[in-house]
Amino acid sequence: MYTSVTRITGMASGLDTDTLVKRLMQAESMSLNKLKRQQQTEIWRSDALRELNKELLTLQQNTLFNMKLSSSYNTFDVSSSMPNAISATGTSSALTGTYTVAVNQIAESATLTEMNVSLDTSKKLGDESQGERQLLNPTTIKLSVVNDPKKPSVTQTADITISPEDTVSAVVSKINSAKDETGKSLGLQAYYDANLQQFMIKTKATGEATKITLEADESFTKTFGLASGVQTGQNAEIVFNGNTINTIANNNVTIMGVNLSLKTSTLGQTSTLVVSQNVDAQVKNIKDFVESYNKILDKLNTLYSEPVYRDYHPLLDDERYELPEKQAELWDEKAKSGLLRNDTILRGLVDGMRAAMGGIVENGSSYHSLVSIGISSQSYQDKGRLHVNEDKLREAIQADPDGVRNLFSQNGNMQDGTRGLVHRISDVVGQGIKNLTTRAGSTGNSNYDQSVIGRQLSSIQKNIDSQMDRLANKETQYYKQFAAMESAIARFQSQSTWLYQQMGMF
Repeated sequence: MYTSVTRITGMASGLDTDTLVKRLMQAESMSLNKLKRQQQTEIWRSDALRELNKELLTLQQNTLFNMKLSSSYNTFDVSSSMPNAISATGTSSALTGTYTVAVNQIAESATLTEMNVSLDTSKKLGDESQGERQLLNPTTIKLSVVNDPKKPSVTQTADITISPEDTVSAVVSKINSAKDETGKSLGLQAYYDANLQQFMIKTKATGEATKITLEADESFTKTFGLASGVQTGQNAEIVFNGNTINTIANNNVTIMGVNLSLKTSTLGQTSTLVVSQNVDAQVKNIKDFVESYNKILDKLNTLYSEPVYRDYHPLLDDERYELPEKQAELWDEKAKSGLLRNDTILRGLVDGMRAAMGGIVENGSSYHSLVSIGISSQSYQDKGRLHVNEDKLREAIQADPDGVRNLFSQNGNMQDGTRGLVHRISDVVGQGIKNLTTRAGSTGNSNYDQSVIGRQLSSIQKNIDSQMDRLANKETQYYKQFAAMESAIARFQSQSTWLYQQMGMF
């Protein structure tokens, strides 16, 4: 009903006025119901387009972005003859070949350390059980640190007060959390090992530019064994293919496109590194790309050709209320089917993607198309879906890895045919995203959505509001008419009663 006013009707006539008005209003509501169904259809259509847009954006930002990078094609394995001393991985700029590496020394932190420091970690430093290591009075140490090899002139300083009420763990925590006057961490790591009876303070960074300066009194030295002094770190030194390099500040360095991880000195021995192309990784990357392409293409084809069930319209609230929940869900599934059937944006995406993937790239190689590297559709029924002949793909990569890479990722232009397949399909997807956003907006849009469907929904809502006002007025009019009829009947009945009374007197 369109009003919350409680009415008492049918007193004179005995008619069920409410039921009569309800039936009259059902006829009057046909145009409103049509608007509501139209509104729900457009909401569903908008949701479907936005969901598709979201998937295209994910494809653009993840799969297509990664496939533009050389790291998806230049994949290498690196083996080390002395993996306990040095390990290595290849970057996309590595060169296949054999290299020799000797590690003379690894990079180390600036470290203050003392052995034979016997402390009871469960007791306070001032406890008598600490024996000769007992801290009798509070003491303050000053730590000055150079912890950034790139900024050797920057020194950070902090004063740390240590109390007899502290435990060893409390002292370690104070040093680890020490900050300079600007509030920046000193970047120190303190540690006490009860089994080794070792107390240590070190910088997190390594290299000869790192430095720790300790200023402490005798009471601190007596308890922890560390006396005032200065310690510096050391650089790593390696011999790579006969060339000595001693300027490496940490134990991870990239040389000739190979990431080296230095673990310990090779003690005068030389490690052999063999860099070889990892064809398996490249094949996997290309297959994953094709799978992502097929997935989005399948969805586009399905939505474009999805059947329309014209007998299934969006349910109104009262219609949904009368159906079991499962049956309503099945009804909605039929009603939503075919919302994007024959959609022009979807058709453009499908045609554009298939054209992009089926073209020839002028890359200076005989491997200038997907077909030439073993990737193709098997029949017209595939609707552009691609299949990978892994043996042929592997053969192409081994024969001309640069050609295969350029086929996909070459950043040329369409005019001369040098634009790679991934860039071509990225252009198509990017335009599709723009078109879908213009049509349906994007997820999270407000009520001020200015997309085509957004403006359409706004117009429909205005018409619904207008219809609601009209129906409310119409309902009031019907009740007034029935009320007038009831009044007329009541007057007639009153007059009839009076006449009968008068006639009875004679």
